[in-house]
Amino acid sequence: MASGWAIIGTGAFAGARIAPALNKALGCRLVAVVSRERDRAEAFAQEHGAPRAYDDLHAALRDPDVQCVWVATPHALHLEPVLAAAAAGKHVLCEKPLATTRADAREMLRACRRAGVQLGTGFHLRHHPLHREARRLVQDGALGAIGFAEAEWSTPVRRPGEGYSAAWRSDPALALAGITTGTGIHAIDLLRYVLDDEITAVSALSDAETSPVSPLETRAVALLRFSRGTLATVRCLRGVPQPHNNLELLGVSARLDALHTLDEVARGTLEGFGVEPELSGTPAGTDLYALQAEAFVQAVQEGGEPNASGEDGLRMVEALDALLESARTGRTISLG
Repeated sequence: MASGWAIIGTGAFAGARIAPALNKALGCRLVAVVSRERDRAEAFAQEHGAPRAYDDLHAALRDPDVQCVWVATPHALHLEPVLAAAAAGKHVLCEKPLATTRADAREMLRACRRAGVQLGTGFHLRHHPLHREARRLVQDGALGAIGFAEAEWSTPVRRPGEGYSAAWRSDPALALAGITTGTGIHAIDLLRYVLDDEITAVSALSDAETSPVSPLETRAVALLRFSRGTLATVRCLRGVPQPHNNLELLGVSARLDALHTLDEVARGTLEGFGVEPELSGTPAGTDLYALQAEAFVQAVQEGGEPNASGEDGLRMVEALDALLESARTGRTISLG
């Protein structure tokens, strides 16, 4: 039987990505949506075929048809719905960043573990078939030791009204930061996932003090050191003409490039130099968010950790903290 989902938060991203994904993901069905505004919830439910709309979170969590919730509220408002869902015995997939403080992220993990429910973090790039192939090749040693890696997710120049321009994204109290919480954290998590390694130090620069939406940065560059010695750079820039949005891995015996793969939609190609990937192009019809929902339900059914887990979400909150502190202070920040 398909797992019933409730979406908590009815913003543009939920409408463009989450609801369509749940309506096509195998083993999933969208049964409810939650918004603080009743009219908004009802309009969203009608548009996306959800049978029920709620303006009361706890009423939605009492719905027996809801087994999983997808939290898509503003960044700083993740804690309450995650804790409430855990208390109600519902499994939780929470959008990134998992929280805006380490304390909140740890509290989420503790609550879900106590309740015996799964907690996942919304890092959809882990489900791109080409990124999964890159991870396999790294784990198999096909590239040799990885000396350097690079990931970019920048956004193109947009006309007014394009993209997700909700007002809360310009409010530091709700968004925490700018482009780094929008795309940069995805690039960092992707490197951690593909390299299967932990970040030990972060050094970063940003335009937070001079950006058009100061103190929220529109440009950031980070240098990461991983525990096995890999050095990596991350770029996230807003308003770039034709951004490449590539993942590059330089090993001692081979090189691997995932071209144009860092995106919300599944696209791109995989090129190897000194190595032959089994998969070179993106399979037609791939929906990264649908794959993410399917993988989450499988983890729930099998009792395994989601990919990405709440623990992965915490690691990225720590890395994000380090990036912002480094950009603010000019120091290299070490991670335990």
